[in-house]
Amino acid sequence: MKRRDFLKRVAPMSLLPFAINGQPVRAYGKLLGSEAEAFTQTDKILVLVRLNGGNDGLNTLIPLDQYTNLTSARPDVIIPESKVLPLSGISGTGLHPAMEKMKNMYDEGKMHILQSVGYPNQNYSHFRSTDIWMTGADSDEILESGWMGRYLAEEWPNYPNGFPNEDMEDPLAIQIGSVVSQVCQGPSVNMGFAISNPTNYYQLLTGNYPDAPAGWAGKELDYVRTVARQTNQYSVKIKAAAESATNLSTLYPEGNSLANQLKIVAQLIAGGLKTRVYIVQQGGYDTHANQVDPVDSNETGYHA
Repeated sequence: MKRRDFLKRVAPMSLLPFAINGQPVRAYGKLLGSEAEAFTQTDKILVLVRLNGGNDGLNTLIPLDQYTNLTSARPDVIIPESKVLPLSGISGTGLHPAMEKMKNMYDEGKMHILQSVGYPNQNYSHFRSTDIWMTGADSDEILESGWMGRYLAEEWPNYPNGFPNEDMEDPLAIQIGSVVSQVCQGPSVNMGFAISNPTNYYQLLTGNYPDAPAGWAGKELDYVRTVARQTNQYSVKIKAAAESATNLSTLYPEGNSLANQLKIVAQLIAGGLKTRVYIVQQGGYDTHANQVDPVDSNETGYHA
């Protein structure tokens, strides 16, 4: 079964009757139920990193077995073959020379690579490509819900009614950003929770906000803030988790948006938040112009 078929059919399959070794699946109800419960209560956490834009995949994961063809097709942006970082276990494939740390992670078994994740007859639209990977749709169909949203809706079918509750006190998924990703869009509602940006997030953690302006607008703003603090139960849990976090890493580089977002995620995880899905993102991957710097043999530039 294709990966997209699996993603689209995860929820419906759980509702269809089928048999195992000729026995109806209900005969295994207790076993399957316990396994599903164990999966729901797992301590494993998924962090999705979205790189916004049209990244140059052929200069990221470089097909060395097609290097002659690449040289003919794109001589102005080709990475010198001698500079490509080879990958053991993936014949004829290597990484961009700037990705040495990721190569080390791959060599240590901490990173895996999925190839052939494109779609046939591409129309070269960033927007359509984004829709496809966010929804798990085939290239000839349109889906409104995201693949993660469908999964979460299957696990928590009553959301958002009655949430948070004793079974799930924390957000099902958290997006670091102003808008929850379409990946988390369920069949009827979005299953995620957005933290608008790192600045507002730290205001949430500390409970501190800038002074409201004078006059009626300031009074209205104070009222909205008061209502938000009273009604947003999730913010209390997020703040408590952040304040409980200890022994946080000091290796996150300063002034790096992606690092700041991942630091927030690590802080919430360390603080015991039960959220199982986090989404962070970094822009700047549109490489339509000034893609390489020919002075340094095409090894740096926007494509990197």
